[in-house]
Amino acid sequence: MSPSIFVSSTFADLQRHRQLVREVICRLEYDSKAMEFFGALPETPKDECLRLGRSANAYVGIFAMRYGFVDTQSGKSLTQLEYEEAQAIRLPSLIYLMDEDAHPVLPKHVDTGSSAEKLLDLKQLLKKSHVVSFFASPEDLAAKVTQDLVRLVGAMAKQPTAQVLSQVAANAVKRHPLSQARFEYLRQQTSEIFKHDVPDSMLREALELIIGGDKMAAAFCLVVARLCILMTQSMD
Repeated sequence: MSPSIFVSSTFADLQRHRQLVREVICRLEYDSKAMEFFGALPETPKDECLRLGRSANAYVGIFAMRYGFVDTQSGKSLTQLEYEEAQAIRLPSLIYLMDEDAHPVLPKHVDTGSSAEKLLDLKQLLKKSHVVSFFASPEDLAAKVTQDLVRLVGAMAKQPTAQVLSQVAANAVKRHPLSQARFEYLRQQTSEIFKHDVPDSMLREALELIIGGDKMAAAFCLVVARLCILMTQSMD
């Protein structure tokens, strides 16, 4: 039975991101649970969101610059409620935050006022509770979700318990952050080693993993990058 992945995010501003992530989940032959598949249901959106989250095997949270629709009963956005539900039942969780310095975003998709404050608080909580990944484009997000899901589902096959998997997901990536200048220098110095056209986002992660001492994870990252390239070429 294929693992089911619950994809959580705001919708209007991240439609392209959600589409690519769902395509990734489909190519990996996993089951995607997302709001796009609700259809006409008698339950309220909040109840259905939380029900889908509870029925999943893993949670993917994508956070950009909108807090999202706020539930009047709790005063929290549906996106935050989905995240809290996933943590309450100890779902393995992968967290992705928009790189605010690199990702283009329309002004209408940037919250202000109280919503912006709530979003900032939520992001601070995410950074404290998880090792988060930052994405600079929909394609960058899809590449990172691909490698993270392959690694996470591999762990699920070996240790199918929510508590263990939550810890695996939280500690899946231990990296030494690189400044842009240092990354550019290392990319130049390693150009003869990595002869294939590895995307910058995945090459950066591999280098950060190597410096952080996790050579096995770095090698895995590069293998996944190569597979992504081959998959893209085969689809052209």
